[in-house]
Amino acid sequence: MTTREPKTAILDKTERPFSNMNHLSTPLADCYLKVDDRLLEIIDPSAKLDRIASGFGFTEGPIWLEQSATLVFSDVEGSAQYSWSEQDGVSLFRKPSNFANGNALDRQGRIVTCEHGTSSVVRLEHDDRIVRTLVSHYDGKELNSPNDIVVDSKDRIWFTDPTFGRIMASIGPVRPLHLGFQGVYRLDPDGSLHLVMADFDQPNGLCFTRDEGQLLVNDTRRGVIRIFDVTGEGKLVNDRIFADVRGTGEGNPDGMKVDDAGNVYCNGPGGVHVFDPSGIHLGAILTPEKSANFVFGGNDGQTLFIAASTSIYAVRLKASGGGQVSKTERC
Repeated sequence: MTTREPKTAILDKTERPFSNMNHLSTPLADCYLKVDDRLLEIIDPSAKLDRIASGFGFTEGPIWLEQSATLVFSDVEGSAQYSWSEQDGVSLFRKPSNFANGNALDRQGRIVTCEHGTSSVVRLEHDDRIVRTLVSHYDGKELNSPNDIVVDSKDRIWFTDPTFGRIMASIGPVRPLHLGFQGVYRLDPDGSLHLVMADFDQPNGLCFTRDEGQLLVNDTRRGVIRIFDVTGEGKLVNDRIFADVRGTGEGNPDGMKVDDAGNVYCNGPGGVHVFDPSGIHLGAILTPEKSANFVFGGNDGQTLFIAASTSIYAVRLKASGGGQVSKTERC
């Protein structure tokens, strides 16, 4: 493993390029799509969808830090990461971030991040200064551009590796591909990297079911969520389609989470789509901008923070994802 010193101090509370001056509040009653009445057990139409920060390039990878009541997220286009709290607003967290995308927390509470620019998965050490590369190659070849990431209860890191960060100049340096596939990987605590699935077109968001017995992974280009059983050894078996993610508006399958009741949330056309545990579409929370990812947060896990293009939005739910906040950070 290698160690890098970032050029700009992390957690620099003095630099606040974006604030809440552009605050926008929209009644949720005006921005949801109900397909099944059970959606109203999850959302509260009397709540408001609040834009809490704006002015970024392309927001992604939000995670909630329970102890400090802080949201950390990536601005992929700006090659930076930011933090937000109700008390302090937005602060620079890390720059340059090498076009960082997805983030998660390991079992020790350290942030692990997918970097497009270095084709790596990295970890921010507890002193908040050292960024350590955990993996950058598979079978002697550079990874594509690690995208989304999750850590299980055994401290194994699972991540997707599509090609977006190598073929789109706005979110990573354009460069040749070294691998001939787009895969899903498992990185074990001993540092060994395992390719667990290699037949995706463009794998993107991923998350575990509540008991970690199944892993869900969506395929952006195919517009579907696939679900696999996870064996005790960490292999993926019994591949099947969990749901199609269809609709009107901008967006494709991207970030994904499971709430405490087992419902599955997935970014898609128009906003954040909600499915019951069997894959039945319940509806969607519609966002003013194309959404890419989200996380449950707040002191009770009932605030959904949504990364949508240039902004971060927040909405209160009836449902909770608090069983996942800052613990295994399942998705």
